Amino acid sequence: MSEFSIQTEIEVLELLVDGSPCHVMEITNAVDGHPITIDQACAHLHSEDCIVPRGRGLYEITDAGEQRLKTQYES
Repeated sequence: MSEFSIQTEIEVLELLVDGSPCHVMEITNAVDGHPITIDQACAHLHSEDCIVPRGRGLYEITDAGEQRLKTQYES
């Protein structure tokens, strides 16, 4: 995997479930991450169809992202 972790992906998806769409800087501040790390995590989640860009740095969670959060990331 890249510079980001599974935990970062979980935090991004959880944030987007609660308040989609969200700007990448809001995500960065909320998960206390580095902007490049969050951007990489968002790019990876987008490539996995878990989130979609809505322009101007906004991301929104998809049904696939919600499903991943419920199934793959459950403790």
